[in-house]
Amino acid sequence: MKNIITVALASYVMLHPSAKAATAETAVADICNQENVECLTSDVGVIIGRPGTTASYADGIEKAAITFERFFGHKAPKAAVVLGEVVDMDIRRSLTDVYPVVLPWLTIKDREAMVARSVRAQVLRQQPDLEGAALDAVVERSVKASLNANSAGRNAEDMHQGVLAHELGHMFFIRSFWPEETMSMVEVRPSQINRYAGPGPDWLDEMAAVLMENRVLTASRTALLGTMSETDDYSDMWDMETYFSMTHPAFEQARRLIAARQNSAEGRARGGVVILSREDVEAGGDGRNPVTFYAQSRGFADYMIEKTGNERIFADIARYIAAGNSMTEWLAAEGQNYGLSKTVDLLEEDFRLWLKGRYEPADAGSQI
Repeated sequence: MKNIITVALASYVMLHPSAKAATAETAVADICNQENVECLTSDVGVIIGRPGTTASYADGIEKAAITFERFFGHKAPKAAVVLGEVVDMDIRRSLTDVYPVVLPWLTIKDREAMVARSVRAQVLRQQPDLEGAALDAVVERSVKASLNANSAGRNAEDMHQGVLAHELGHMFFIRSFWPEETMSMVEVRPSQINRYAGPGPDWLDEMAAVLMENRVLTASRTALLGTMSETDDYSDMWDMETYFSMTHPAFEQARRLIAARQNSAEGRARGGVVILSREDVEAGGDGRNPVTFYAQSRGFADYMIEKTGNERIFADIARYIAAGNSMTEWLAAEGQNYGLSKTVDLLEEDFRLWLKGRYEPADAGSQI
């Protein structure tokens, strides 16, 4: 299976104070009464799309909310997921005034259509005389091959739902531990993007998202850890001192991609979520692929939960860091109370020992 990188970049905007008095019920009613708009509401939020598109997302958003409460002890902030067919910016703006989390989201069909447009343009550049049914057939074969490669034998819908949970995890985490944060995933202004996600350190923000992932997406993370374990080579991982302070390794590439989107209305409507496969991302200046950051985060999450016996250990750490402290300070003050080392160096040594033989490598023939 190909590892998936998901990056959410937000620009920071003040919400409209005059609309604060509006209720979620009124806003949703106004939206859902519009022609050709379908809404699916529940206790955890609302999914908005064209008729026939929302049902497949109900289970995903519910599971993400349950998983967030499991690991962070907070009820997940209510979320509005706006499917790609609904590009009306006024709808999205109105939702940001009444829902803590508003996430623009592309359906699988949206993604297929985007791939088809890209493939068609490429084919026409290479074979300008091709047209009609012959052109359609080439495009169809190429799109099918591309989508099959990206799912690598796995259920594309399962992967899609895992990525949705990941992105909701980012937003749930930021809104829960930094509730005063003013940011928007809806109208992203590239000139205002100056950090990866929320105010917390990037490793912790990513940890929250990785913990939300479903079984299929988690398997792609642990498969890479298994390959490292099989070769006893963890040199692609960052040392923990760097890991706790670094900028997300895919940040600059994602920022460039979002800036490029501003050339079209469709691109702007996609908001601040960037989904890349391993083949789409460049190695950083140190030669390491950003996908390793996600695998390392999964491994460190499993290590911390097992060593402390506390599924909500990262909630404790997040509260400490949100108060203005660092992970190094948390270890010195609280590490021993949780059965952990008190310094980053000793923690890293124990983590590396713990990793050995912990995960199985990917099955033969699968891609990582």
